Amino acid sequence: MRLVETVDRRGGIGPPIAILEAHRVGAAHRAISIVVWNARRTRMLVTRRAAEKTTWPGYWSNAVCSHPLPREPYAKAARRRLFEELRIHGAVAPAFRMYYGPVRCPVSGALEHEMDHVFYARLAEETSIKPDRAEVSALRWVDQEQLAQMQESGAITPWFAMILRRVRWAK
Repeated sequence: MRLVETVDRRGGIGPPIAILEAHRVGAAHRAISIVVWNARRTRMLVTRRAAEKTTWPGYWSNAVCSHPLPREPYAKAARRRLFEELRIHGAVAPAFRMYYGPVRCPVSGALEHEMDHVFYARLAEETSIKPDRAEVSALRWVDQEQLAQMQESGAITPWFAMILRRVRWAK
């Protein structure tokens, strides 16, 4: 049974809870997201969530969306999940944090309610990426216009929409 730590609105850490239970009852918990940019920060790597995912299966999102293990520092969790989900070793830089939810998944009914620490990473577009198919069913590099079209179509996760309101693209 995988555990996540609960949080309050300020990010104070509370007792752990089973991740499936957190998503069932909507308990706020710790999360990490990674936005992966190309070298010039003109394109972003987006991933389509696998059909087996509990929340928002089949939706497009930022490169990595996950949770720290209990007592695991956020940056360490981000580096670990970047490798586990995409098989990429790389540096991550803290960008911002955001609190969101509860938001109900229209597919599973699960609730997302998280204190999300967002990180940035850079990656050459020609880098070989071997996603864990239990996490990611597809990936692609998109520019700002392509991403806006995906967002307008309703194809992205709600937390990714919130992240996109705060990121700054290179001109």
